[in-house]
Amino acid sequence: MIARLVAFLLLWVSGTALAANPDDEACTQAPLLFTMIPKKDMDEQLREYRPLIHLLSEGLGVPVEMVRSSSYESAMDALVSGAVDVAVLGPAAYIMARTRDTGIEPFASLAVQPGTYTPAGSFYYSLLLVNADSPSRQPADLEGARVALTDPASTSGALIPRTEFSTVVSRPLSGFFGGQLYAGGHDKAMDALLAEQVDAAFVSSSRVDEYLARGVINEKTFRVIWRSSPLHYDPFVFRSGLCDSLKQKIQTLMTTPSDRRRAFLNSQQATDITRVDHSDYRPLERLVD
Repeated sequence: MIARLVAFLLLWVSGTALAANPDDEACTQAPLLFTMIPKKDMDEQLREYRPLIHLLSEGLGVPVEMVRSSSYESAMDALVSGAVDVAVLGPAAYIMARTRDTGIEPFASLAVQPGTYTPAGSFYYSLLLVNADSPSRQPADLEGARVALTDPASTSGALIPRTEFSTVVSRPLSGFFGGQLYAGGHDKAMDALLAEQVDAAFVSSSRVDEYLARGVINEKTFRVIWRSSPLHYDPFVFRSGLCDSLKQKIQTLMTTPSDRRRAFLNSQQATDITRVDHSDYRPLERLVD
């Protein structure tokens, strides 16, 4: 009788390791599925996120698996459909996803190290860049030029250029630039500019700082023609319906100092993971159709 009781208890504990309440089926899931927007080469992004994945897996006691996203839209679809549990979205992508499912919840964001193009803290800029040898010195000089954007759902690489920059030149992008292309990511937009496939590129200031840190460019490679107002950094987002106890554990693991957490921060040139909520991204609501 005692042996059977012990066996039953072991099975019950293993089946509810993540649950605050044994009846809360949302907490019994395994593995935890995680995805992110493709800001650069996805293999490189996955390598950088390994310390965070190990941190969550060890802390939660379940496997944590990365799901590849081919675009911002595919990352949003995965989160809204419930196909993944946690996602890293751009600010605008989060607002767009939230119009489809108000139950998704931003809970954390990075605070980055100061860089040449980005200030220390939780904010970055949309930049319009040209190569240093370009004759262009101000936005008006780029009328009729070819410009690279990143992804239609990118904040700094599409939304802010379409809204904030358009007010600067008093025209929509299509009426100002001679040609536009979506490069598919910030790195690809910068690569197109370096290769002179375009005359200018809208990109995230933090991505330019990473190219600089990696030695892909130097401080004299690009000229900044325009800089947006500050934008809150990308949110980590929970899917709708994820149980509260699991969300709390994830948030605690990500905001509590540890060696795994430090390794992840170093890979992102970041200093901290801070807590956020919807109010941090609400200003973008008026810009998203």
